[in-house]
Amino acid sequence: MNLESLYHDRREAALADFNRAIAIDEAYAWAYFQRGQVLRELGRMEEALADLTRACELEPEDAAYHAERGETLRMLRRYEEALAAFSRAITLRPEYPWALGSRGQVWRALRRHHEALSDFDAALEFNPTLAWVHAERGETLRALRRYPEAIEAFSHALAIDPDYVWARGHRGITYREMQDYPAAIADFDAAIALQNNMPWLYAERGEARRLADDYDGALADLSRAIELDPEYAWAFGSRGATFRAIGDVEAALADFNRALELDPDYTWVYMQRGLLHRNADRTDEALADFSRVLELDPNHVSALAERGELWRLRRRYNEALADFNRALELQPDHAWVLGSRGQVYRVLSRYEEALADFNRALALKPDVVWMLAERGETLRLLRRYNEAIEDFNRALELSPDDSWILSRRGATYQALKIYEEAFIDLTRAVEIDPNNAWAWAQRGSLFRQM
Repeated sequence: MNLESLYHDRREAALADFNRAIAIDEAYAWAYFQRGQVLRELGRMEEALADLTRACELEPEDAAYHAERGETLRMLRRYEEALAAFSRAITLRPEYPWALGSRGQVWRALRRHHEALSDFDAALEFNPTLAWVHAERGETLRALRRYPEAIEAFSHALAIDPDYVWARGHRGITYREMQDYPAAIADFDAAIALQNNMPWLYAERGEARRLADDYDGALADLSRAIELDPEYAWAFGSRGATFRAIGDVEAALADFNRALELDPDYTWVYMQRGLLHRNADRTDEALADFSRVLELDPNHVSALAERGELWRLRRRYNEALADFNRALELQPDHAWVLGSRGQVYRVLSRYEEALADFNRALALKPDVVWMLAERGETLRLLRRYNEAIEDFNRALELSPDDSWILSRRGATYQALKIYEEAFIDLTRAVEIDPNNAWAWAQRGSLFRQM
């Protein structure tokens, strides 16, 4: 008999004794309380809840009974009921750090992070040695992107319990989100050294390695995570993103598809697969994926931006404007979307609106070549030729061999009747790109005008 079997048998023996006690005394609250905890440990959650509810009915003033019932409801993800149970326990015993910490976990699960922090802080005032509360507090601060405070909280937990794998792993996640990949990988390494059979640790380390451009290491880790848990949708998604980064389109697509079979509402994977389809010129599939992202999360700025760009490329300008407008309502300083909307306005001959967008975009990102070029073209169409020349000059300093920009500057010189400069630019444009029909036609018109 192994240790797990012995442990299980001891719980079954405990159940038998509690059953006997309750058969003798059906109003024995403490026995229901104990049996409920054993049933919960065995995964028999509904039976556990029934017992703990019965204990609370028999002894309604016992804080521990309400707290354990709250914990069972939390594990069942019945969060509103869990909150009520923990709150009752805390009313009965205000200085109850375990109940405060556990209610904090419920607030965190509901993404009510400030209430969670308040409970964690109160719990730690009563008992500052609770490593798990420090760690939960760290995770809440991470969700709020208060990363230095999160690191400090996880570090407190690890000072109390250096072998606390969950805290070390989540500190690693925090470092990764801070883009401190060496520190993240060091924490994941230490956590795996303590417990080498946890799929999530390999997956999280793999993601850190992917973001650090260590694709071989990432693939090894993510494959190990999938080996340990063949239904780990997150690991399939991250491995798919790794395959996409190294250009293995089919392997990436297979992983994304598998991730979505396992989790049909996985927004991040739809986004990743949409980008894969977009880069492979599979526009219909990309549109479908970005649209699915927006069904799941209507305020997903990147999906709005990407779908708007695909509508623009298909010349469906009204749909493009709708997506770009919504993206900018949500994130007014998104330079790329401002530039892309400016392109739509320019094509629609709404030049002043286009110029306003390009000005805002370039105020945010002054050295983006295509934005400079697009503003230059808008100024050319507004016959503000000298300003257009300035933008084209700056764009060509950054990208000297851009046929499109050379051709537009050549046309601007032509409008200013500076024919020699126009000829030089247009000739250079067709030398760089012999398929630039616009440049050929413009040079032809220049010959007629000279």
